Parts: sequence; structure tokens; C-alpha cells
Amino acid sequence: MHKYLRAVGFSNFQKKSQIDDFFKENLKDENLISTYISQDMRLCGQYNIQVCQGAGVSVIGEQEKNQLALMDFYYPYLKGYDYTLIQECTIERHSDKDSYAGIIDDYRMGIALIFYLTNGNVYNSLIKNFRPMDIKIDRIFLSALSIGGRIILPIDKKELSGNEFADKSKINEEYDEQDIDEYTNEDDDSVDDYIDEHPITTRLIGDMDDFSDGIGGKALSIGIGIKLPRDPIGEQEMRLKNEDLYSIVETSIVPYGIECDKYQIVAEIISVNRKENKFTGETLVEMRVDAMGLQFNLMINENDLEGEPLPGRRFRGVIWLLGEVEFLTKVEDKKQEAK
Repeated sequence: MHKYLRAVGFSNFQKKSQIDDFFKENLKDENLISTYISQDMRLCGQYNIQVCQGAGVSVIGEQEKNQLALMDFYYPYLKGYDYTLIQECTIERHSDKDSYAGIIDDYRMGIALIFYLTNGNVYNSLIKNFRPMDIKIDRIFLSALSIGGRIILPIDKKELSGNEFADKSKINEEYDEQDIDEYTNEDDDSVDDYIDEHPITTRLIGDMDDFSDGIGGKALSIGIGIKLPRDPIGEQEMRLKNEDLYSIVETSIVPYGIECDKYQIVAEIISVNRKENKFTGETLVEMRVDAMGLQFNLMINENDLEGEPLPGRRFRGVIWLLGEVEFLTKVEDKKQEAK
């Protein structure tokens, strides 16, 4: 049983027989979105059962006489709406099944983001006809599912003033004097520019949280992918001693546990939309969020969410990161350049 089924409204499914019965009743030929030849030379098909707009369950299995003969695996999905332009992305096949993971290596994030590829069927078709070096990744539409989260208030984003930087020794406690002289010798706006250019703080700050994902997991004790607010330099260390961490950390993305595509995040909520699973009637909360400047949509079962989600507030919880990739082949890339 895939534990993130409850994120798309199947929280009452406790046994594998329940999801098997659901597939027997609702998996129809019109759910087939594509067929492809797998790496072990089998004819496979991908079926999507939509539970609400943009979300559902995807089933991968072996095809025979235009019908699903054997189900290999399934997973819940959520379509992403905000695309991400990336520096570099690598696609790798999972060792246990015909599915893929994407690895985004972007220095701006401070970490390498790993996501579950939801359109692996497209990539499977491409690698049969093109060499991997001829397949280019154009855009990535990220999304996430969660089975446990909490709404927290926004931080107090103080506006900087010139007086807060009158004492240059505070600045030197955090940064080398040589690095900031060119900014502090001119005017106060230059200090703002310096902080804008250094938004990500990478440091060891202890456990992010002991927040459970429903199975007793725990976040890793590492301080990466954390964005602190634009407080005066030097005061952040003082605030860490006297205040709760989440009144200081603006947003964060931290690897969670040992599964490579799970993260604990603190993200600002941009918009909220409630949907209903048409099969079970359960209410699903879809939020568009911003974490470390990365915008994506996130879905969680209303029963698994603590607090009232509103724009401006923040979501804190564990997510399973998904991604749909737009691929370009070398031939298509040349056609775009010609236009």
C-alpha cells in the first residue's frame, strides 16, 4: 500500500485488497494515457485515474491485446502548474522497477533536489529512439504530496534601516571585512544589496524539528537549504539563542530521513484551494507555496493538516517531491533555435 494515497483522499484504505478492488472497478480503457516499450522490452501502459482536477492515481502495467494484463506498480500524483528553469538535471532509473528519479543540481538552492518523475513513460519512449546526450530537459513542473503538516504564522519581516548598520563591528562578526568594505563604504542601500545577494545561510543549527510524517520518522540534523530573513547581520545569532527557530527561519527545504525524495519544508502559502475526492468524498487542500524561492503546488488531506491554511501563513511538514519534465530532443532543439 502506497502510504501517500491518503494525500489524494484514500485515507480509509488500510488493506491492499481495498486498492485492488478500487482498480478493478474504476480502471478503464479510457484511463490509458500512453503505451511504451520498457527497458526489458515489454509493452507497458500508463493509466491515470483522476480523483479531482490535477490529482489522482497512476497505474503502470504490462499491456496485452490493448488491455492491462499485469499491474507492475502504482503511485498517487499531483500535477504541477509552476515550471522551474534549472541549471542542470539528471534522470536516473530506480533499480527495483521501471520508474525514474530526477536530480536537480542548482547552486542557488544550496542542495541537490531529488524528485519522483511522474511522466517516466515519456522518458522511456525517448530513450528507445535517442541517445541520453541528445535528450534535453527544458522545464520541470514540481509538485508535492504530504500526509502530515501544520500551519504556522509568518515571521516578522523587519525593514532594514541605516541606524541598524551604524556599528560596523556587528557586520565583521559574521563576514570578513574585505568582503563587505565595498558595500559599507558607500551607503546603506549597498548593505541591502549585499544581503540580497546572500539570501541562503548554510550553517549547522541543530535539529530542524522532530516532526513526524506519520510513521515516526525524524528530520536529519543538518543546516542546509535554510533561508533566514533580512535581519541585521550579527543579530541572527543572538535571536537563535532566545527565540523559537521558526520565528527566525523564513523558509527551508531539508532532506528528511533516508528516502531521497522526501523533504521537510517550511514554505510560505501563496494561495489555497479546496478540492474533493469524487470517489471517497474526502476534502483535499491544495496550496501553492514558496520555499527558498521555489514555487510549487502541494496537496494534503484536510484531516492531516493542523491549522487553517491562508495566504501569507506558512506550511510546515514533510513532503514527497514529484516532478513532470518537459523533454526536448536534439532535433526539436534545433527547430526552436531556427524559429
